[in-house]
Order: sequence, then structure tokens, then C-alpha cells
Amino acid sequence: MLIFGCIKNIFLKEKKMKRILLLVASLLLFIGVLPTQHASAAGFSDVPSSHGFYDEVMYLLSKGVIDAKPKYGIDEKVTRAEVATMVSKALGLDGKQTATPFKDVPSTHPASGYINSAVKAGIIKGYTADTFKPTGIVNRGEMAIFLARAFKLSTESSSNFRDMSASMASYSSVKKIVHAKITTGFSDNTFRPTQTLTRGQISAFLARAMQMGGTVSAKEMNVHFIDVEQGDSILIQSPNGKTMLIDGGTKSAGNTVVNFIKSKGITKLDYVVATHPDADHIGGLIPVLNAFPVGNFLDSGKAHTTDTYYELLTIVDQKNIPYSVPTVGSNVALDSAIAMQVLHADENASDNNDASIVLKAVYNQVSFLLTGDADEGIEKVMKDRFDVRATILKAGHHGSSSSTSSYFLSEVKPQATILSYGKDNSYGHPHSEVMTRLNAVGSKMYSTATSGTITVKTNGTAYSISAQPFTGGTAPAPKPEPTPTPTPVPTTGNLKIVSKNLDTEVVAIKNMGTTTVNLSGWRLVSVEGNQTYNFPSYNLAAGATVYVTSGANAKSGGNYLKWTGSYIWNNSGDAAKLIDPKGVTVHELK
Repeated sequence: MLIFGCIKNIFLKEKKMKRILLLVASLLLFIGVLPTQHASAAGFSDVPSSHGFYDEVMYLLSKGVIDAKPKYGIDEKVTRAEVATMVSKALGLDGKQTATPFKDVPSTHPASGYINSAVKAGIIKGYTADTFKPTGIVNRGEMAIFLARAFKLSTESSSNFRDMSASMASYSSVKKIVHAKITTGFSDNTFRPTQTLTRGQISAFLARAMQMGGTVSAKEMNVHFIDVEQGDSILIQSPNGKTMLIDGGTKSAGNTVVNFIKSKGITKLDYVVATHPDADHIGGLIPVLNAFPVGNFLDSGKAHTTDTYYELLTIVDQKNIPYSVPTVGSNVALDSAIAMQVLHADENASDNNDASIVLKAVYNQVSFLLTGDADEGIEKVMKDRFDVRATILKAGHHGSSSSTSSYFLSEVKPQATILSYGKDNSYGHPHSEVMTRLNAVGSKMYSTATSGTITVKTNGTAYSISAQPFTGGTAPAPKPEPTPTPTPVPTTGNLKIVSKNLDTEVVAIKNMGTTTVNLSGWRLVSVEGNQTYNFPSYNLAAGATVYVTSGANAKSGGNYLKWTGSYIWNNSGDAAKLIDPKGVTVHELK
């Protein structure tokens, strides 16, 4: 087990080593070198119940399309002979070994009967009159042709993929299987017809084709935007019962998230995603990881020195949770019924928000764009590279004007936008500029601060939202409570951060005014880590300086105040903000 030291200047090295070890372990588990933790009931060692194609593989097994054996070969490439066999079995065609018109498929070939039947049924053809190429690898375009013929699909989708043209042999078949909801293509509006198929992928496509008009396309997907006040937490329940938690709010909101997950009858999470290391996103994940088994942990990879991030990684390590940092453009295999792609992630970003993992999830005709705290610069990069159109948008950075830009919204065209923020927060979220932009594109707004937890339910065609639209007004003010006698009264004044040492973790604040200021209600913020120190009742005399300390050498007494014994400030650069009791930033030292 890795031991997380408290010596700050070696933290980054330790973290990199930890990530490497965890990533290697998860990769080894994935390829089957280490013992499988979750064996399926059918005995496929490489298809645990947490696998994205588990339900489809089990369906094909129950229908006799595939046979039980120790290992399925879920990630192996699939051949023409195998596809002919699977499709023929799905249709109940004769599989008895027989002579074929192909010299490379003799009667003794195990698949000769199924190949012969598939050819006679017009599902698949030989390469020439006397060759079949049974070991040839099938690509996505060929798969579309086989399935369109096998299941006699006739109606074409109106959708067009930018890498498909009418001159392609698979053009019509691709449009037919898209209309039948067997596949949706990729989120960048491509189909990738020449991309080869794995055994798991063809299993998913075939199972969907066999279940057309049945339960697969009618299953419900729920996306819950949990009310964690000033933070983010999103729980996805996929059509086939898979689960993903994206962020968990602050640590104090962790029990709220845990209780909500339990209220849905969930006992394990297939994926947990930490979009970036800000405390209002990852703090609540600590109670979650302690409460539930987790199949996979996706992290932005952004190095950070806060106590919260230390604790989170320690739990991931101690519980041996498979850890990985996703790459831009990669797909997340949560559920074969949905397409989920990583549109952004940057472990080398200089700013935490710029490291945000951004996910797009597509369930047939309904899609979700979940942006973390990505700002307008990241939005432009995603817009230029991917198809960012989405039915439901989670507004970036809690509705800050630095995100949800007009040019981004003009491409996303969201029908509904979720704003996740805390009531009366000191940042003024959501900013009026964002609400104006959303109104301009006709997107309905929904607020966790006014509606609490918001749930979007969809069957892939239609959707419903468990809240009333937010118009941008404020909720009725609560009834005033009796005002206690202040002892002492927090005061504002002319205070300034005069120095900041990121190595020794000492921040000096001087009263530049002519009167004493009581610091009760004042806050010091580490911008990079989104960590906040709430000052106690402390009288700072005119011209006096107080030192806020943290880390191993933190101390209190006299003109020293102790924030915490953990490290707060990021050595590579971290701005400090001083905020008065009214929520006004009176000084910032970058």
C-alpha cells in the first residue's frame, strides 16, 4: 500500500507514482491478468456483471445464440464466420455442417452450416463466387449490412453522418439500423464504417436487433442532479441498471449524496467520476467511497495538494478501486444502450477548472452534456472538435459568466439547462449574463437552489423533468429570525493581503485603515483548491498584521491564526482572495 506522506514537496511525485500503480492494476484487471473480482453466472471470466455489455451477452446466452464457456473473448475481434453463426442462430437457421459453394469453407468447417444458411438467406455474401474469407474481420459498415438484411429493415433514418456518403455500400443499411435504434453512431456525428468490431460490440448490436420493439428501447434512464448546495453531484441510472456518480459536492454534502443513492435502492456504483479536484466537487465523494463498492474511478489527473484530495486518493488506494485518467475522445462503457464520450479532460491544465472532465451521454434521441466547471475557452475547443448538441445541458461552473458562452450555446442548442448552485452563495451564481444567454437560445432553466434535487427521466425518445422552470427570480425570503446581540459585530474595512508564501503556507493580512476590524465573518480563499478559511472573532487593530498559517508548521497565538495542519496552497501557483462579511472580495493576491 502507498503511504501518503505529509511532506508537501514530495506530494506530486507520490501522486504520480500512485496513479501509475493504480492505472497498471486496473489495466491488468481489465485484460484478465489478475484474478477476476466479479465472475458472471454463466462463467465468462471476462464479462463481469459490471461490464457495459453484460446484459446483452447474457441475453444472447439465454437465447442460445452463444455458448457458455470459461472466457467469452469480449474484446477480441470478430470474424465473418462468427457473425454468420451468431446471426443464423438468432434467426433459427439450420447450422448442420454441410458443403458450401466456397473452397475456403469445406463441409468439415465448424460454421459451414450456418455460413451456408446465411448465404442462402441473403444475409451475407462471399467475396467471390468461390471464396468466403471466414477469418476476415468484420467492420461496422458490414455489420450494418448484415443486420439490415437479417431483420428485414426497410425504413431509413433522416440522420446523416459526416463520414458516410451515398456512394458507400453500407450507406442505406447504416441509416436503417439507426432508425431501428440498434445504434446511434458517435457523438462527433460519425459512424466510422471501417472500424473493426469486437465480440462484445457485435453482441450488443445483435441483442438490440433481436429485441427491437421490446424492452431495450423502452427502458428508462434517470439522471439526477442532486442538490448539494454550492457544488455539483450527478447520479446516472442507465437503461440497463448501470450507475455512475459524477462529483459529490463538498464533504459536508457527502451524507446527503449517500442517502440519496441509498433511496434509489443502489448498493454499488459502476463508475465514480471526479471531474476536477475542487473541494465543492470531490469532497462529498469521500463518504460515498466509504459507503459503496465502486467498480471504476475516473479522475481528471490534475495534481493538487489539498487535504481533501489527499484523503480521496487514499481511499481509492486502500479500497483498490480501479483508477484511470480518461483521454479526450475516448468512450466510457457504462451501458451499451447509451453512447458516452469524453469531450474534455486535461491533467496538465494550469487551472483546476480547465482540467474538468466533460461527458456527453446519448440515449437514442435524448442527450446530456455534463460540463463540470469548464470555462468558455474549453467550450470553444469542444465546439470546434465535437458535436456538442445536447437535449439537456448542465451549465458549467454553477452558472458563472465565465462559462455557458453564447457561441457555445448556439451550437449546443439545449432544450433544458440545469443550474447547480447554492442559495445566496457569495459568488452571485447564477450570473445574470448566463440567464440572458440561455433565454436567448430558448432553453428552459432549472435550479437546484429553488427546486432541490432535479431528476430527468427519459426512454430515449421523450423526457420529463421533476421541477418547474426557473425564471431567474429569487425565492421568497425566509421569515426573519430574532437578531441576537452581536458579540462582537463583524465589520468591514480596508484590509489587504500583503504577502503569501506558498512554500511555508503563511498568508499575511494587514489592516490598512484607521479603525479596528473584527474578522468574524471574513473569509480567506485558496482559489486553486477552492478551500475557504472562516476567520474567528479576532480584532485586527489599525495598521496591524495577522498571519494565517497551514501545513506542518501551522501555529496559533498572538498574531498567528491556524487554518489547518494540512497543506492548502498549490506550490505551482495559487491566488488568495480576501472576502468581507458581505461577500465582497476586497483584495486578491495572485
